[in-house]
Amino acid sequence: MPKNPLGRKCSVPGAYSPDLLFVIPRDISRAKLNNYSREQINGFDLWRAYEVSWLNPSGKPEIRTAEFQFSASSLNIIESKSVKLYLNSLNNEIFECETELFEILEHDLSIASGEKVGVDIKPLTSIDLLPKFFDESLSLDGIDDFQLIRNPGSQILKVIDLEVDNERLYSQLFRSLCPVTGQPDWATFQIQYSGLKIDKKSLLEYLCSFRSHASYHEDCGERIFLEILNSCKPIDLTISLYFLRRGGVDINVHRSTKKTILKDNQSRLIRQ
Repeated sequence: MPKNPLGRKCSVPGAYSPDLLFVIPRDISRAKLNNYSREQINGFDLWRAYEVSWLNPSGKPEIRTAEFQFSASSLNIIESKSVKLYLNSLNNEIFECETELFEILEHDLSIASGEKVGVDIKPLTSIDLLPKFFDESLSLDGIDDFQLIRNPGSQILKVIDLEVDNERLYSQLFRSLCPVTGQPDWATFQIQYSGLKIDKKSLLEYLCSFRSHASYHEDCGERIFLEILNSCKPIDLTISLYFLRRGGVDINVHRSTKKTILKDNQSRLIRQ
């Protein structure tokens, strides 16, 4: 049985490992309650996970939100940090389809809980997850002809001999690693620029190449801004990285060639 990871320094898992799930019998706490009766209390625990990610057969990252429903009658609770580590262990695993991932999540969480767990996986486009200035037609994430490059570098970026004015694009697939803890940091990326058209496939491959790169949020944003600026030579450029909350704080990095950045960039995203 694994040790409780809470309060311990843990490295990011390198491969899928259901053994990371740390269970705590519900009866330990219930034994301290006066006159507790399992028959008197009905209910469930609903968990929402915003960092569910894996690789499809072409090596392209996929990301979803998920809900896990644990019955109050189940034998065990699962320590939350262990669930995060378990989900992180899936990040570089290849699954043929979302159904395969669903079956693994349902199986592993049900075994750990001691009772069947309800699992609902949702794409980020299923509900109103984005501010108005995000439009699904501007997403990079539907690109299928994709190669996962492990190390970021400006040489990945390509331009097309076509002028664009004020083009906006975004991706939900950005992930980097904390340089101190090694744990994943997730973000939504947005770009707005004018000049030679940036090849969308190369831009997505460039963003995903940060998947195992260890750097602070602000450092990632400034590196991305400067590498796009120097490699693609846009007339003007604004980039944003909306990082998910960690420790109750979400960090949003905005860098631009303009002195005034649009107020839209101050919106909060659903995963934050």
